[in-house]
Amino acid sequence: MGEVRYRGYYPLGSWEGRNPTARGEVLWDGEQAKGQVCLEQRAWDSGNEERDKKAREILRAEAFPLACLYPKRAGFQGARFVVEGELEMVGKRLPVRLEGVLEGRPENGKFQGAFRTRFSDWGLERPRFLFLEVRDEVEVFVEARVRR
Repeated sequence: MGEVRYRGYYPLGSWEGRNPTARGEVLWDGEQAKGQVCLEQRAWDSGNEERDKKAREILRAEAFPLACLYPKRAGFQGARFVVEGELEMVGKRLPVRLEGVLEGRPENGKFQGAFRTRFSDWGLERPRFLFLEVRDEVEVFVEARVRR
């Protein structure tokens, strides 16, 4: 269980949205990881209904209701906890690398990490905010409970 947030940027600032629907199971043994964590694309919430409606259109949430992470490797690299795998969204599957921290013990802790992605990587239209096109790059933050 967890939550995913994003931060998008436009020339005058930024905005964030959140999605509390992340669910799944990842099995982690040594450096190997397997499983999946998915979230509902219709559940993104930025606090602005018009922006969220446009986001659902851009993400084609009706045709592709889920975005899923498929981890392949996970483990400590120095003080950082790194998860590498693939992200499937809008009918594409691309490599992804989350870097963050594992708080608490691996048996019962919390992972907080982030990665960056681009609208163009997914073939998605970039949204506009006040007639200004947002930057191509988006930051994605992940927070999840960990039980080993």
